[in-house]
Amino acid sequence: MARVLEIRSDAGIDEGRFVRIGGIDQWIQVRGEDRGNPVLLVLHGGPGVSYVPFASAFRSWEKDFTVVHWDQRGAGKTFGRNGKSGSGEMSIDRMVEDGVEVAEWVCRHLKQSKVVLFCHSWGTILGLPMVQRRPDLFHAYVGTGQVVAMAKSEPISYDLLLEQAREGCNDKAVRALEQLGRPPYPNMRTWMMKQRLIMLTSPPPKSGKLPDIFTSAVFTPGYPLRDAYHWMVAFNFSLSHLYESFMSYDAAELPPTFQTPILIFQGADDIQAPTATVEEYFATIEAPQKLLVKFPEEGHTAVLSNPDLFLQELRRHVCPLISASVSFS
Repeated sequence: MARVLEIRSDAGIDEGRFVRIGGIDQWIQVRGEDRGNPVLLVLHGGPGVSYVPFASAFRSWEKDFTVVHWDQRGAGKTFGRNGKSGSGEMSIDRMVEDGVEVAEWVCRHLKQSKVVLFCHSWGTILGLPMVQRRPDLFHAYVGTGQVVAMAKSEPISYDLLLEQAREGCNDKAVRALEQLGRPPYPNMRTWMMKQRLIMLTSPPPKSGKLPDIFTSAVFTPGYPLRDAYHWMVAFNFSLSHLYESFMSYDAAELPPTFQTPILIFQGADDIQAPTATVEEYFATIEAPQKLLVKFPEEGHTAVLSNPDLFLQELRRHVCPLISASVSFS
């Protein structure tokens, strides 16, 4: 894997460091073949699931973009540096402010006026408020696995999962789901049982293969065993602190008007963030440009299993927005 990840270009960049963000040290990784390329800031899912171990999934993007991964408060190397007692306030609002600070730092560090914000799953909860608060920092918002309203989407997710289990004749999963009952669930432990059933009953991606979490965390270059341990502990820590606010999140509570282009690349068969709720929300928002692209036979984690599909759409739809933004700035 080290050879795959090696940046050979003289104009390239491959660095990682702790930066003081929101009063604590937070890890930021910057990689790309040409530091003059547009910057794409990735907001990982979870909460608490760093994508630094999955850098190889984004390797093809690094020819067109300088890709920045940020281990959010309570995730990955940031959690490893600060621990449970030093992570500070664990809230959506605090992490949105962290994200704005990260974008500001990235712009200064790479001498860019704006970045593209690419958000997956939990990251979309932070990303939409970020572009509303500081549209001057972003060429565009790109969301996938778009979270809209957990109270609305969770029962739909359950129904889709139950249908999937029945169609697959997975009687064990059907019984487990019927025993759980429809959401909402009072605690994260019960919710995680449903999430595990999604992973156990979903067919493998047709167009790619998901990175193996354990292998990636243990064998990624520059990611020693202590980092792999912190990666695994961080998810439980973050979810336990953010579960209530996560489940009460509703994007409709944000103002419907954005000053930044809004693009959503959504797996049509996403069970965790049902596409029907995304379509409904998307129809309500206003933005200078907006686009919803649905990928047939792709699900919630398509960005990790089929990153080249996303790169194709980034080139097609986002790069022109960057050029227009730069020419008018």
